[in-house]
Amino acid sequence: MDFKQAGLEVIHAAKKEGLDHVDALIERTEELEVQIRDNKVEKVEQSTSLGLGIRVLNQGRSGFASTEKLDPQTIQKTLLKARSNSEFQDPTDVFMPDKTTAGLDENQLQLYQEELNQLNVEDLSRLGLEAEAAARETDPRLTSIPYLGVSRSQTERVLVSTHGVEHSERSNQVGAYCGTLLEDGDLRKSGFEFWSQRKWDPEAGRKLGVRAVEKAAELLGASSIESKKLPVILDEYCAPRLLGMYFRAFYGEAAQKGSSRLKGKLNETIAVDSLTLLDDPHLPGGGASRTVDDEGVPTEPLKLIDSGRFSQFLYHVEPASKDGVSSTGHAARNYDSGISTTTHNLVVKTGEKNLQDLCSIPEECLLVTQLEGAAGCNPISGDISIGVQGFHYKNGRRVQPVDSITIAGNFFDLLLNIREYGNQYQPNLSSRFIPALLVEGFSISG
Repeated sequence: MDFKQAGLEVIHAAKKEGLDHVDALIERTEELEVQIRDNKVEKVEQSTSLGLGIRVLNQGRSGFASTEKLDPQTIQKTLLKARSNSEFQDPTDVFMPDKTTAGLDENQLQLYQEELNQLNVEDLSRLGLEAEAAARETDPRLTSIPYLGVSRSQTERVLVSTHGVEHSERSNQVGAYCGTLLEDGDLRKSGFEFWSQRKWDPEAGRKLGVRAVEKAAELLGASSIESKKLPVILDEYCAPRLLGMYFRAFYGEAAQKGSSRLKGKLNETIAVDSLTLLDDPHLPGGGASRTVDDEGVPTEPLKLIDSGRFSQFLYHVEPASKDGVSSTGHAARNYDSGISTTTHNLVVKTGEKNLQDLCSIPEECLLVTQLEGAAGCNPISGDISIGVQGFHYKNGRRVQPVDSITIAGNFFDLLLNIREYGNQYQPNLSSRFIPALLVEGFSISG
């Protein structure tokens, strides 16, 4: 049974059971990965997942169930299980959206490239082997390449409902990663680089291998520095990673549960006036671009922070109904999970200064190029305490590579202490378009 037939079967079974409020997500993901070691293909993995998830709203109660089999009998059993599960839930004021027209055609988002699906094991292997060869040629101190892989993936999704929603989409991408280990006497350092795009680049392998080695070489001989307060520059890779741990504060359901410090702060100043944070689901090729969300609500660009002012919570249908507002089109689900809130592509405008320019502004600063874990980061309080690696700068000149240090601060203070913005985003496929940031107020623990 194909996707369309499975969707029609859900609607048919719902009508047969007298259920007027049902939606279903059918989802298939295919992935091909090649792993390289010692100048040969070590492993080839090909996987496919397929499933259907059904949500039933029955007398104000919401129930979910899922299956990996798409046949009429199993679909009906899954529907009845979802109805049965709803009996254990509290009544809510949730409603299912009616059919609406998205303001943008799916093809305009450029999420799917047919050429990527034509890539075979030989193509992926060639890129991986070129990455390995380039890495070994770059620095004689390279002792091993413990991680090296290339993959392509494709996802197809269909959303249907008894309210007339019928939406399909597909996306694909290709990516690679390379981890290296360098030794120089008693000094050892690892470097890691990844590449991810919706466009094939046969030259990406060599660039990947070279950069993975360079990252390790730059940090050879790194040491700690004394504890102090310093301006910190988060590069265009680290800034989106660190800030991304805290964006749940913008979810309406987080505020309702008391787990967002932004509760009650709509229209208040929470950031420097130079900061505007845009949630843009319509960026061509973006990692989280969508025309409709996973409840069938059309998406649109929204400013979460507008010139420093907090202007918008994000909602799917259920928390929106609790606050007496409309869904903002930010529902997320997989076929085997319930509904939750998500962001789309988060965008902060770039500035005019490159990374070296940013490092030249303060008399002394720390450039952070790697984050190490997140155990000390609390998305509710906003507290930041995280190990980092990078470079110590004085008067615009690199003094030394740095490791074995921790930076500490708070996300909500960070928003008020951004001094400058870098002039570029990290180049890989992403849903967070945030440039390098020069931020004051961090404590450095050496």
